Amino acid sequence: MKVEIQRHGSVNVIAPRDALTESTTAELRQELQSELGQPGVRMVLNMAHVPYVDSAGIEYLLGLAGDASAGSLRPRLADLTDTVREALFLTSTLKRFYVFESVEDAVRSYV
Repeated sequence: MKVEIQRHGSVNVIAPRDALTESTTAELRQELQSELGQPGVRMVLNMAHVPYVDSAGIEYLLGLAGDASAGSLRPRLADLTDTVREALFLTSTLKRFYVFESVEDAVRSYV
């Protein structure tokens, strides 16, 4: 899986470039291992190029949200595609995330 990681001040913006599925979440986990291992990490997942998520992808996202020890450090999801938003809604998991229309709004939410 191709993943772009950019810094916006103190926030890491991660942009996966593929669907989050059982076969790709292991790759994403490996890509993000160094980012997630730092205390107090601030992370935005730019979901603009994620066409869909399956149950393993949703489970991975829930794990990211659950691993946050403080609400201010919980990862933000930005720019969800309609298909991803619908999958999260239909599985009643959308409300467990901080969701923003744009990456800029998500980055600003940490201030």
